[in-house]
Amino acid sequence: MAPSLPVNALTILTQIIQSAARASSLESQINLIVDQISEQLAVDVCSLYRRLDDDSLSLVATHGLSRSIPVVIPPGSGLVGKVMLGQHTINISEPSQHPDYFYVAHSHEEEFHSFCGVPLIYRGVVNGVLVVQSRRPDCLCSEQEALLSTLAVHLAHLMISLASGPLRTRNENIFHSGIRGAQGLALGRAIVQLHPNLAKVQRLQSESSVRELEGWHHMKQAAIEEMCRERVIVLKEMGDGPASVLDAYQMMLQDPLFEQLIEAEIKAGFQLPWALKKAVESISEQFRVMEDPYLRARAEDIEHLGDKLYQIWKGDGEQSLPESEGPLILVGDRISVSVIAKLATRDLVGIVCFEGAALSHIAVFANALGIPAVMGVEGLSVSNGDPLIVDGTRGEVICAPSQVMQNEYRRMIRERELLDVRLQQDIHLPAETLDHQRVTLMANSGLQADVEPGLRFGAEGVGLYRTEVPFMLSESLPSEQEQESIYQNVLRQYRGKPVYLRSLDIGSDKSLPYLPGIHEDNPALGLRGIRYSLDNISLLTTQVKAALKAAGDSDQLHLLFPMIGSTEQLDESIALVKSTFEELTVQGFALRYPKIGMMVEVPSCISLLPFWRSKLDFISVGSNDLSQYLLAIDRNNPLVSKWFDPLHPAVLFELKRIVDFAKAEDLPVSLCGEMASDPVAVIFLLALGFRQLSMSAAKIPLIKSLIRHIDLGDLVQLLTEALRLDTAASIRHLGEQFIASLDMPCKELLAEIKRP
Repeated sequence: MAPSLPVNALTILTQIIQSAARASSLESQINLIVDQISEQLAVDVCSLYRRLDDDSLSLVATHGLSRSIPVVIPPGSGLVGKVMLGQHTINISEPSQHPDYFYVAHSHEEEFHSFCGVPLIYRGVVNGVLVVQSRRPDCLCSEQEALLSTLAVHLAHLMISLASGPLRTRNENIFHSGIRGAQGLALGRAIVQLHPNLAKVQRLQSESSVRELEGWHHMKQAAIEEMCRERVIVLKEMGDGPASVLDAYQMMLQDPLFEQLIEAEIKAGFQLPWALKKAVESISEQFRVMEDPYLRARAEDIEHLGDKLYQIWKGDGEQSLPESEGPLILVGDRISVSVIAKLATRDLVGIVCFEGAALSHIAVFANALGIPAVMGVEGLSVSNGDPLIVDGTRGEVICAPSQVMQNEYRRMIRERELLDVRLQQDIHLPAETLDHQRVTLMANSGLQADVEPGLRFGAEGVGLYRTEVPFMLSESLPSEQEQESIYQNVLRQYRGKPVYLRSLDIGSDKSLPYLPGIHEDNPALGLRGIRYSLDNISLLTTQVKAALKAAGDSDQLHLLFPMIGSTEQLDESIALVKSTFEELTVQGFALRYPKIGMMVEVPSCISLLPFWRSKLDFISVGSNDLSQYLLAIDRNNPLVSKWFDPLHPAVLFELKRIVDFAKAEDLPVSLCGEMASDPVAVIFLLALGFRQLSMSAAKIPLIKSLIRHIDLGDLVQLLTEALRLDTAASIRHLGEQFIASLDMPCKELLAEIKRP
């Protein structure tokens, strides 16, 4: 146990941290810290090493050592490497006598006779080492060691920033990390589009509430007219799906709650921009607290709308786009839909957004266009015409790429294009293994914008239609007729193919803004999914009616109930479908009774499946929620997400139990969720016996290619080995080795796709 800090050490620590906080840059902060440590501990040397991708250690800052040449310590070498590998402090005298001593030429470290190295650990990973040395052959005392260890915690956080914006002697190949919005690689020149930022509006009193209200109505009408013009452009260049996003913007704009919030602020005496800002913040926050990542991303949509309205208020028209030839990369904060459509007619090859999430509408557009996108990129400084590399697969942007870097990415892009052509040729071939075992690949959906890509990439149906999404985008509860029209459209576009409609999966974690909210301390375990629907039975009745009428006498409709955890919940849901079907039949509607199934995501239901076999036509495993509940880990919580991997042995054993039961009882079983698009997980899902998977549409061609190069006979031994392993990492490594052994053209792509 590390010794506690005495009062004087705490004072020193505070002085160092406060002094560093005033530095103008990250580089200055780090240099100031090593200087201050040397001074306060009265040592001759303080050095900071950063861990590189190959586990070598690079000297990035020092007080006392010579830096006439770059210093890089090979992986695992020397006392510094030993500190990193062992993840513990080494505090010794006469380090040159230690068997692990590694001499760094030209550093003059032979002059120093003591060594204390402390690992820099952030969220369980060592990302650097802090070292102090002295000419005196004296180890640090316990108080000094405690101070150094405490400073290492602060430096570990700085090292994360250093990793995304490394200190360089040359201003090229500058990497910036972001969020994967759409996969692929692009090299081109930047076209920058920035908008007025509503978030920076100040709280100012108005002189006339009447004038501000008139301004609001004029601004609203101008926005509607502008979005109608944009819709024509988007419809022409990008199709029905992306155009439907603008319909969602208009619905939000006409939401009575949105208008009430704005008018309330204006009547309270504030200017229109402030009222707009407060309304946007209020609705955006309702989306941000939702657990579902798709719905959480809708917070960005209301913020996009707010910025558009603010731009209209300021009188700023759409920015003119600079003329530029060759491949273009659109860069901005909240990028305009119409600009994406306009550039799509030129040579748009990539998108970089300073804000946004993986499921934002900008990412949806990028996927629809088939171009890479990286979202949420911070600290990027770029001007029109600057060369950029966009790596949507890794979620990285490279500024000022060197000629060598550009040549390498051009080679990779050419290879990727050849592979894409190869994959595209196979999209209408069956997903069939080498030993002729058929696998059905389906698409997840929730918006009209998702439908077209699914058909384009060869989806054999909709394996999960999230019916709550239209509810979230509506200004009020969608009527039975509105829901019928939505479902009918999806069923019509997937004519002859199965469509799995999941009933409303809403609750206090995904609240509807027009219904009373319910506070819960733990919404993931609260009133959500089927629990919410059965407590609000009229919602479920209306939804089932709309679905039955939309399907008519076709056999496409599969009703899917979420979060079933008890017999009572299942029985009530089935009884409602039966009574609704009978009621509509009596009224003269020509209907076919739908297939009825449930999501297997609440662990308790696995043990109850034998009791329910006669009540179900199919089951669908929701791998995201099932894994979270089994592991007691929120995969979206960065503090614990490193422990989340659906290839955890406990998850595999439960999946095996589900599939074994389904096989024995001849019960159709499918799986949706991130596992279905994770190549390594797919191998084990096939080995377990899953033959129907549902995923993001863009992942279908690659997963199909993987399946077409597998012999299921080879997976028998692989699964046996996997079920003997007790860590997700070892199981994942086993799967990666198997993929590496395959004779297939897309192995490189599969290797690049890390687990979600």
